[in-house]
Amino acid sequence: MSALLLCGPPAFADYAGQRVSDVLDELRASGLTFIYNTQLVSPELLIRKEPSATGGLALAREVLAANGLDVAPVAPGVYAVVRGGSQTPVPEPPTGASRLQPMEEVIVQTSRYSLATDNVVSQTFLTQEQVESLPRLADETLRAVQRLPGTSTNGFSSIGSVRGGEPNEISIVLDGLRLYEPFHLKNFLSPVSLLDSRVIDGLEFYSGGFPAIHGDRMSAIVDATTVRPVMSPYYELGLSLFHAGGLAATEFDEERGRALISARRSNVGDLVQFAENDFGEPQYSDAFARIEYELSDATRASLDLLMSHDKVRAVRSSDTQRAVAKYRNAYAWGTLDHDWSDRLASRLILSYTDLVNERDGDVDDPGRRIGSVHDERRFHIVGLRMENTLTTDWLIQRFGVESRRLWGKYHYNSVLETQADYPFPGSIPTVEERTLEPRPDGFETSGYWEARANLGESWSVQGGLRVDTQTYDGTDDGEQWSPRLSVLYKAGPHTRLRASWGRYFQSQGINELQVEDGIGRFHGAQYADHAIVSVDRALRDGLDLRVEAYHKNYRRVSPRFENLFDALSLFPEAEFDRVMIDSDKSEAVGVEVLLRLQPQGAWSGWFGYAWSRVRDHVDGREVPRSWDQPHALSLGVVWASGPWTVTIADNYHTGWPTTSLEIVDEGGVPRLATESRNRERFEYYNTLDLRATRTFALPRGALDVFVEVSNAIDRSNACCVEYEIRQAPDGSTVVTQDVDSWLPLVPSAGVLWRFGPARERL
Repeated sequence: MSALLLCGPPAFADYAGQRVSDVLDELRASGLTFIYNTQLVSPELLIRKEPSATGGLALAREVLAANGLDVAPVAPGVYAVVRGGSQTPVPEPPTGASRLQPMEEVIVQTSRYSLATDNVVSQTFLTQEQVESLPRLADETLRAVQRLPGTSTNGFSSIGSVRGGEPNEISIVLDGLRLYEPFHLKNFLSPVSLLDSRVIDGLEFYSGGFPAIHGDRMSAIVDATTVRPVMSPYYELGLSLFHAGGLAATEFDEERGRALISARRSNVGDLVQFAENDFGEPQYSDAFARIEYELSDATRASLDLLMSHDKVRAVRSSDTQRAVAKYRNAYAWGTLDHDWSDRLASRLILSYTDLVNERDGDVDDPGRRIGSVHDERRFHIVGLRMENTLTTDWLIQRFGVESRRLWGKYHYNSVLETQADYPFPGSIPTVEERTLEPRPDGFETSGYWEARANLGESWSVQGGLRVDTQTYDGTDDGEQWSPRLSVLYKAGPHTRLRASWGRYFQSQGINELQVEDGIGRFHGAQYADHAIVSVDRALRDGLDLRVEAYHKNYRRVSPRFENLFDALSLFPEAEFDRVMIDSDKSEAVGVEVLLRLQPQGAWSGWFGYAWSRVRDHVDGREVPRSWDQPHALSLGVVWASGPWTVTIADNYHTGWPTTSLEIVDEGGVPRLATESRNRERFEYYNTLDLRATRTFALPRGALDVFVEVSNAIDRSNACCVEYEIRQAPDGSTVVTQDVDSWLPLVPSAGVLWRFGPARERL
């Protein structure tokens, strides 16, 4: 992952005898980039004396000064190596800071357990510079998560299954606000999220066992925070094949106030044509703004705004299917933080969310079928959240409450008329019309309490309890109580053992009613019990190992709808392969291994492996879910030296389940047999991705230039099957099939200019 899950350099490393270039390259893990040529910093240039500095810019300056060299600032976090002393003062960046404050890093951690205090957590993180150098189709931030064991990917969608759960079992939180549907092109597999990597400071990822502060989702949490400006002013301008965008940050009122604004737009109208489908012109844009102010030493206030707009015109299957979709998302939230004392702090968040989704489509296949759909959905959510943290010498408690007022409106109408002999020879003509207009309205409330404690030097315990209720859904579920417990044991200076158990409820969101499939009422809350054990071990030569096993036991599972053969239809509810999956219970089990190589000179990397199994129990039978992948591998190698960063990453997994077409006669009328659903599999999935970035020092700022290739070996990874069934002149049934694939080879390139106040030329 451009040093996926890498920690910074050791605090007490022995630097004497190492190459100066190796030490500069290792400091990449601290968010610092040093531009130099091999004449100034040759491979023969060694550190003769152990430096007194232990890391950061101070270490770089000390080892360079011993050889008559220094550094000059080019852009925040970027320095050029020069002869003698720099004529431009080089301020020491704030602790843990690079371009923006705090340090632009992404914390990515499977089943992250923050027990007792931060120093007992086996943290794994990734700086923003490392995220930027990761191969990631459409500049998508969430693809970093897809490099982790336990996640599934098709190479196109920005979000997928985590440990066997459905994609909607993942909650995405930004600066304390839960985001509903934060994706572009929602009805087209959601290839891009609203989380622009240039404004994201950290992504904290929980793939299970998350604490009681998070609720109402059963599988995973992505908890994101935005950057804070440290340089005033600071700017970025970027252009790539997929996006054009800019960012500006500043401070005001003697640094008591800070402001940031960012915007981007898609500049590739044929983005999804890479999937070799006849899609038309998707257009989308998003913007983020934040202003914060220190009212006093103990009180801080901020206002955030995130907005997006999409318009999609798409055609498929030789112009027999057409769709026009429009989406608009708006999130506004104000936050007030107050420190009552050194031990007690509170946060209040007031928010408003507005979602508008519109979809119109039609099918015009003469002699077979004709139909149309109009789907309009509008939702409004007003929320108030209170969080508190109380810290004592041995105990940290977090407790809070939240209430949301939700109301929405669905307007769905579809008509589908099929002709005789469609979809199978002998089929009778049908006309199906659906009109649903539910208007959910009500409240959602929750409360939580959790505590973390040290029990001696080796043991830490975290426990919590959460309660959730909903009234907008009309299910009369009552309260959902969710207990959580996690334990950490430090078996030695290099080994940590963890275990956790918890119950995780998930209600059906106000925006998740399945009106397109004729469902006009909400289902009751589902829940899953998580049991997780893991061991972390720091090995020699910069290697870290994590082994984790989990068991997820689903109960009260809500029905879902899938298309057996083709997941890329523009009008999925009108296809003959649309089926409802109503399982009695579900189960997911797995073992994950993650081996990380921390920076060793210019080199770093990772290797991840997961064995897993996820099954639905349907009518007494075990049926694998459509994203079941018994074996999955993720590996990457990173070379970062001077101005260059090159990343090679590969993702492999067992082919996902698929269903063979079977037609059975039922009273003289043919029908699709579903009893053998998901009994076969596609061939294995594999994609090799490459990215190379070169940073150039400019008179003002720095310019990053990158080239990237997704699926560099152009492998055809099967995704779906289109069937054509007709009757031959002799009366026999002729079936032909066309296997479609996920993305072919996709090239990309782009530039990013980063700069601050004008300064003297180097």
